[in-house]
Amino acid sequence: MQEHEQREHDRIPPELDPSFDRYDDERPPRTMRRRLQPVIWLVGAVTLVAMVLLVTPGL
Repeated sequence: MQEHEQREHDRIPPELDPSFDRYDDERPPRTMRRRLQPVIWLVGAVTLVAMVLLVTPGL
């Protein structure tokens, strides 16, 4: 556990890394939320349609 904390402490922040400017493409980071956002919207839309169809009588 100490070794992991030591490596975490000694790591250079990306902004101070000399190669940061070369590889920085000014795009937001690809987080899991950003990767799954289309799936989240699709599941939400399908759920909304299913709820409307189940609640609306005689459609």
